[in-house]
Amino acid sequence: MRDASAQELLLLSALQECRIQLDAARMDQARRDAVRGDLEDALRREAALKDELVRERERTEAVRLVLRAFAASVGRFGLRRRLFLSRIARLGRETPDAGPQAARHQVLLEEARHVLGAPLPAEAAPESRR
Repeated sequence: MRDASAQELLLLSALQECRIQLDAARMDQARRDAVRGDLEDALRREAALKDELVRERERTEAVRLVLRAFAASVGRFGLRRRLFLSRIARLGRETPDAGPQAARHQVLLEEARHVLGAPLPAEAAPESRR
């Protein structure tokens, strides 16, 4: 009987050790899952920030294009409005309607109106800019 009790104690001890290791493995798996989730969130945020960066670059390029059109439309007697408007219209036609470059359209409109001193219509006015 004594051998059976000792063997039972060894088995119980081994079983307890296995449970401890299983609990530790489950905790490690939970931590890995949490880290994986955090990593996936960070990758999504990175992709969104890259997209925003591309849009901001296109907006900046649109402002540069308006400034070039303005500079090319200024003559001895001031701004030649028709020439400026035709340059802006051409830039609008040349700008794609889809993709990142499509962000230029709104900026071309806003900045051209700003140069001409025309107010933006209420429905086209930009919401709060960052």
